[in-house]
Amino acid sequence: MTTHPDPVFAAIERWRPLWAAFMAACDIEDDAARDAAAKVTIGPAHVSLRDIYKTEPTTPAALLAMMTVMLEADGDHLNLNDPENPEVLDDGERGLIAVFHYAKRMLEQMQ
Repeated sequence: MTTHPDPVFAAIERWRPLWAAFMAACDIEDDAARDAAAKVTIGPAHVSLRDIYKTEPTTPAALLAMMTVMLEADGDHLNLNDPENPEVLDDGERGLIAVFHYAKRMLEQMQ
């Protein structure tokens, strides 16, 4: 029986350099240059991220990897308890991010 690598891992590998380019663009100090670089890099990064989200994981390891990416791209940079900006996230988003954090910890403990 031949096993095939989970397709989630390939999708993540396609996303990583695109996300790194976007994050690097966000770190540019000059406002005009940062905005121009972010405008060019955000589209490909988000298309690739959506490809990950559309890929069904077939293994627990791939599910963990997918959740890690989801938190890195959409959750880890958000402070869920930020009293300065409570309107940034609605309750549903806070709950979903909390569930992902919990599930990620559980999957890590199972490995």
